[in-house]
Amino acid sequence: MKHFSALLLGITTLLALPSIDAAYSVLEEQYRGEDFFNKFDFWNQKDPTKGYVNYVDRGTAQANGLIAADSRGAYIGVDSKTIPGPEGRMSVRLESKKRFNRGLFLFDVQHMPGGICGTWPAIWTLGEGLWPGNGEIDVIEGVHNNNYNHIALHTTEGCTTTSQAQKGQTLTPNCFISAPGQDNNAGCGTRDWDTRSYGAGFNANGGGVYAMEWNSEHIKVWFFPRGQIPADIQGSNPEPVNWGVPVAEFKGGCDIDKHFKAHRIIINTTFCGDWAGAVFAQSGCGAGSCEAWVKNNPQAFKEAYWQMNSIRVFSS
Repeated sequence: MKHFSALLLGITTLLALPSIDAAYSVLEEQYRGEDFFNKFDFWNQKDPTKGYVNYVDRGTAQANGLIAADSRGAYIGVDSKTIPGPEGRMSVRLESKKRFNRGLFLFDVQHMPGGICGTWPAIWTLGEGLWPGNGEIDVIEGVHNNNYNHIALHTTEGCTTTSQAQKGQTLTPNCFISAPGQDNNAGCGTRDWDTRSYGAGFNANGGGVYAMEWNSEHIKVWFFPRGQIPADIQGSNPEPVNWGVPVAEFKGGCDIDKHFKAHRIIINTTFCGDWAGAVFAQSGCGAGSCEAWVKNNPQAFKEAYWQMNSIRVFSS
């Protein structure tokens, strides 16, 4: 009876453990095809990052040729024809209608607006409420003519990362936006030195897939260039356990369930602002201000567009 009880306890314990490395078999949501934009809200308020940008509603975006979708994917662009006024250059910021708590997020991107002076594009997820109360996860982000991707988390106090099981370079380990010894709002960041991960190199290679796994134990991000995408990513049962070392792994001194809740997916392109504006003088983009550059060079932004093949979100 003693041995049976021990066996039963062991089985019960196994059943209770979270299935961290399980395959993801439930497709919670997908964004693709002609109804891509129906699953997003168009943010048309002032840019929280103080960019020189005029985020427009869906009707205005459609009328100005900033969005399009068909069976091949979704196009999300910016105004590249006019010299804007003080409100900034027209662009689009999409926020998913659905909210997510953990999962596997697969972003299949053919082209991004990165690698262009004045730009600050991003694909990220953000929690509800006062920022960053329920966390932020930056999957794709960079400024100006960067040729590398910057992956980061932003949280309230009490979230740090200690894991080094990653390909990328850890820049800052504390996810708290006001962490001592780090730049304000830096969060915990990782740089991917693969020049195919962002900007001109990314686009020249036909893009690729960014995968972000968020569970109670860790947040991981992989990047797979076009031509090197695992076969199971294209299928209905992706298995991150088979994908090798990620570009970024965030785990250790952070209660992930506490700091990351109810996230929406965001796709946007802004200009200048808190980050891109602050480093414009060091970017090699020329003399003068970032805003003046963005205002007076509309033709520079013809290639400042996202071409999204699909976004799929799985749960295990």
